Amino acid sequence: MEKILITGANGFIGSHLTDFCLKKGYKVYAFDIPNRPLRNLLHYTNGKLNFSENDKLEFLGEPIKIPTTNKNLIFFECNLKNSQLLEKILKTVKPKYIFHFGAQPFVIQSWEDPVNTIETNVIGTINIFEPIKKYNIKTRVIVACTSAEYGITTKLSHPLRETDPLLAVHPYGISKIATELLSRQYYLNFGVEIVNLRFFNQTGPRKKGDACADFISKIAQIDLSLLEPLLETGNLDPYRDFTDIKDSVQAIWLSAKKGKSGETYNVCSGRKIQIRKILAIALKLSKKSIKVIENTPSKLRATDEDIILGDNSKITVDLGWKITRSIEETLRDMFDYWIDYYKNHPG
Repeated sequence: MEKILITGANGFIGSHLTDFCLKKGYKVYAFDIPNRPLRNLLHYTNGKLNFSENDKLEFLGEPIKIPTTNKNLIFFECNLKNSQLLEKILKTVKPKYIFHFGAQPFVIQSWEDPVNTIETNVIGTINIFEPIKKYNIKTRVIVACTSAEYGITTKLSHPLRETDPLLAVHPYGISKIATELLSRQYYLNFGVEIVNLRFFNQTGPRKKGDACADFISKIAQIDLSLLEPLLETGNLDPYRDFTDIKDSVQAIWLSAKKGKSGETYNVCSGRKIQIRKILAIALKLSKKSIKVIENTPSKLRATDEDIILGDNSKITVDLGWKITRSIEETLRDMFDYWIDYYKNHPG
């Protein structure tokens, strides 16, 4: 049975990719940072969110393995900064594909602790690449990058292309630019097969922290009478580019199978939609009448670009990827997910 390694497997994209690879029949070795509640992997832990040290099993001589209900899922804890453990893992597992989605992804946190952001995202990536080089492991690495690398884009008159300038304005975006540059050099200098994916807004069930998720999770709680029928929002005027996670996973898989090593691909829908329209669609999913208060001070961002829109022509032409999901389908899936989640976790 062929093996796959997924970093950041308890994250939004990582957890959906874990599901996908298991359904494909692969042996999946997946890890995330120690002691992180397993909210996105509850379907593999019998609903158990946290594991004590006594619950953990031994893996490669370390008490880091989390028991799961799927025999083909080996889930364990590992910090990307732990170079010795990562070397042991890669040397032993020798995966056919590595999906590197572990990172410190939060902009505000990247300013609060820029050292940890750089160590996790840049040094952590080197800690993945070095054992591949050292032991000549035959694998392909798909690295998660971000549209935040482009920075402020108001002066551009076209959807963002892979060739546009990278002018990141915070340590998180800068760390991902460094990751991309390292990826290309490990390919050019050492032949490590690496493909970079610049993700724009990816959304769907399990997502937290974007407009779609914020609206839908609140509306689901209101529908279940867990919250009052009141929704406070920030600025509803901007336009954004959202991709359904099901389409995103297909892009990731095509990149592993057909992506050109050393290259970067935008993963985006190429469609702009106003946040106001997303809210209107989301409100129709509820059986209740919900009052909306716009421009709530606590919900407003210091900077909010009018439009963030990506150009996906490179990945669609080169790899044959296509968008199959509408925003209405995505929001319905998210609503159903949060209804089920809050029925089982009302607190």
